[in-house]
Amino acid sequence: MTKDDALKLLESDPLGIVAHYALTKLLDILATLQGGVKGVTIASVFYVGKEGVLVDQWKALLRCLNKGGKGDIFAQKVAALCLTKILVTACPSQRAAAQSADGKPARPIQYASAIEPLEAITAWIVSQLKNASGTLVAICTPALKVLMDAPETRNLFCKSGGIKYMSRQLRVGSKAKNLATTADKKKMGQASVQQLYEISFCMWILTYELNRSAAIRADFSKDSLAVSALVDLVSVAPREKVVRVALSCLRNLATCVADETEPVSGNGTVPPGPTITGTTFLSEMIACGLMKAIDHLRDRQFTDPDLVDDVNTLHKLLQENYKEMSRWEVYKNEVESGHLQWGSTHTEAFFKENARMMEGTDGDFHLLKVLITLLSNSRDEEVAAIACYDIGEFVRHYPNGRAIAKRLGAKELVMALIEHENPELQRHALQCVSKIMVHNWEHVK
Repeated sequence: MTKDDALKLLESDPLGIVAHYALTKLLDILATLQGGVKGVTIASVFYVGKEGVLVDQWKALLRCLNKGGKGDIFAQKVAALCLTKILVTACPSQRAAAQSADGKPARPIQYASAIEPLEAITAWIVSQLKNASGTLVAICTPALKVLMDAPETRNLFCKSGGIKYMSRQLRVGSKAKNLATTADKKKMGQASVQQLYEISFCMWILTYELNRSAAIRADFSKDSLAVSALVDLVSVAPREKVVRVALSCLRNLATCVADETEPVSGNGTVPPGPTITGTTFLSEMIACGLMKAIDHLRDRQFTDPDLVDDVNTLHKLLQENYKEMSRWEVYKNEVESGHLQWGSTHTEAFFKENARMMEGTDGDFHLLKVLITLLSNSRDEEVAAIACYDIGEFVRHYPNGRAIAKRLGAKELVMALIEHENPELQRHALQCVSKIMVHNWEHVK
């Protein structure tokens, strides 16, 4: 059979049998070549010529990814895994490791020939994390794990916005584990425990780039998404192995440092703004309620000494950071994280003392705007209920607070929640509307 005949057969394969067979065999070959058989490696097979240029056949695997959109999930998954294994081999760090392993000089590879396909497969993986839901995310996780093998591809993944979408997948998965009804779980996209473990494991590997790149620290800190997702995993605790890797991630975040002399990495230039260090992430962890989750974990009997050490270390760091923060700073971080929990900062006494602080340094009532946004954007009914309470207390204790809350659109959003099916949220929404509309709330109360 000629090459053209083989390609025609592959194209006219309606059931995907030929494609599945070819991809499975290719995966077996790659697994064998990774060990190196009599000097034959992935590099010697897929990078040709004196300069070691990537063969053009990689484009066939990329076409399989595009065809996978029609429903061939298996072809998509295996093609992505094979392509990633071939491309990661070209990274300079992998070549150096291959040379030091056997003491012989590694075969030369032109890394530049692999950059374009690496960008293509990375973009595909990120798009799957962005758009896929539930168990469909498992299509890209094998390739994602291989992508984490080299610092060059880790930086490329972060530069493509991968941390944000990994965090979203972890948060959706952990929320699905905590929902009551089967219908809700289906709606949220229920992730398997293994899937949560694999994604959080990849995030753990990325945390080892924190000390080398200010841009990656900024990606982890953006909107507190990563910290919030990891805290959710620790709180829900689907399995001990998921808790272990989530705690390791949080520990690396809490202990990261900023090197003022660090070079600009492949992830881009050093972002403007305040320097992000472990203290920044500790404040986010406190805002997301990690202290409470850590206290619960300390009461449990774990046999893994590393897990126990992570729990104790985080407990110590959180306590030290909490002592240095004022109650207002704790509240501010909590609101900005969007991870509201009932506590001493959501009381009448707190707002009597701190209502004027809601103005903000610029006088734009930023925190009030965030609370109003949470009314419509948060999927967590408890968060919406706390936001209603806080808005109502602001209205009571801030001069002309009613007019300000109305002007920012709080009244309409709160009134829409009065008919919510959750009785607790309904009650707080009704009280909030009453505080906005009634001048002498104390008499009504």
